[in-house]
Amino acid sequence: MTIRRLTITDMTPVTGIVYYEPSADAILDGLDGKIHIPIGSMPIPLLAEDHSALGASSPGYDAVGRGIYQLLRANPDAVGSSNYANLLQQAYPHYLSELASHIVMLDQKDVEVTYLDRKINYLKIFALIEPENAQFPFEIGKTLLDKGMRLSALHLSTISLYRAVDFLEKARQFDPKHMPAQNTLGEVYYLLGKYDKALSCWSGIISELDKVEAEKLEARLKKIEAGEFPRIPVVDYLEAVAVAMSLFEAGQYEESAAIYQDIIDDAAFCQQFPLPELYYYLALCCKNMAMPKYAEEYLQEALAINPAYDEARAALDQLY
Repeated sequence: MTIRRLTITDMTPVTGIVYYEPSADAILDGLDGKIHIPIGSMPIPLLAEDHSALGASSPGYDAVGRGIYQLLRANPDAVGSSNYANLLQQAYPHYLSELASHIVMLDQKDVEVTYLDRKINYLKIFALIEPENAQFPFEIGKTLLDKGMRLSALHLSTISLYRAVDFLEKARQFDPKHMPAQNTLGEVYYLLGKYDKALSCWSGIISELDKVEAEKLEARLKKIEAGEFPRIPVVDYLEAVAVAMSLFEAGQYEESAAIYQDIIDDAAFCQQFPLPELYYYLALCCKNMAMPKYAEEYLQEALAINPAYDEARAALDQLY
């Protein structure tokens, strides 16, 4: 069977990228003859300004590298991304070193959700180059779990967590003995309310954990076996918090407070996931409903969970 050569119309649109269709025998030359790679099998992504400057000439080594690098960072799932990633590895290893440095930097900081998305894209590029390396889908899945738990992205919790499952299952498929992937996958399944699957993931790794972590996990397993888990899946509570936050921003304090109250009434959830933010935002609702005594009580609850919660401390100081 003859494989059809990709054309520009097949390619994924990416902002700032214009595709260039090379001749079938086109060669990428660079680094004083050290790079000599055929690139005529598919269109080449170029920065829009590099494409505009082409005229009748073919793109050079630097322009091709800039375009591929930008495309992969923007959308590593684009058509042809696997080929582009391998070309990046062969001809532009300095870009991979730069990506690795960015990932390390992002790991060392508490960053916003947009930076987590950026990190995921960077990890996907390495996964394209080493498609059977379990570490990359594990890191992607772990980052998606982090994203799914962020207050600013709770409205995307369900999507983020199911995407995390896909990558973590892939990591486990590549390396069935990858204990961190197994552990994280169990956590995601628990959040999704899939307790049998969480039990399956966790029961096989207790012997691999240190004593403290093993005891914590054993306690969770016993609660699952005893049916002691939140009334509804945790992910549904996370999505409910997102709704409550939206209602608060819209000035619908009573409706917002009702959701927060319903969540904190679930003792099993609050015991396993002590979130001071729930009490903080419930306190703000009470303050706006002219109920300062209740607001004070909830702010004290927030501070009991996290004594370093500066926003709750400031709100308490300004309450009366």
